[in-house]
Order: sequence, then C-alpha cells, then structure tokens
Amino acid sequence: MADRKLRYALISKFEDRLIMNGIPKPTMNRNKAQWDADGLLESYDFDEIVSAMDYYFKVNERPNWTWFVYNVDKVMSAIERKQQDDEFRAEMRKKAKEWLT
Repeated sequence: MADRKLRYALISKFEDRLIMNGIPKPTMNRNKAQWDADGLLESYDFDEIVSAMDYYFKVNERPNWTWFVYNVDKVMSAIERKQQDDEFRAEMRKKAKEWLT
C-alpha cells in the first residue's frame, strides 16, 4: 500500500493541473479517489505517473480522473510511441540533410 501522503499528492496534482488549464475542479470524493491513486502508485513510480499526467493534460481537452486512472497504461504507451517517432523523425531529418548536401 502506497503512502497516504503520496496518494493525496497525486490527486492534488491532478486538481492543480485542472485549475492551471482553466477547467473547473470537479467535485471529487477524495476518499474514494485515494484508492485509485493507491492502485496507480503500486503499479508505477510517482514520477512516471506525473509525467503521464502532464502528457494527458497536453493532449486531452477535457481530462477526467477516472479515465486517467483506468487508462494510464495507454497514456504511457502513447508517450513511448511518441518518443520512438521523434527519434525516427530526427534520424530521417539527419539523413535528408546529408542527402541534400
């Protein structure tokens, strides 16, 4: 079981990002949400979850805590695919630049 402070910190980070993006903070049962956060923290590192949360807020117009909790693995795989794509594109740009010069 994850530390109680980390569970609530994760929920607070999500709520802070909602406010930063100009989205009204939903009425959330924090006692129920702490168990969702506990499941995340048992599966992933805190920093990984926060980076996935940042990416989720970047690509989603209306972020939702429940969707994020149940689909964090999809978000993390999307991050990995984006990194692979960025590396591939950088390599292709390098090859194109060599070809043109």
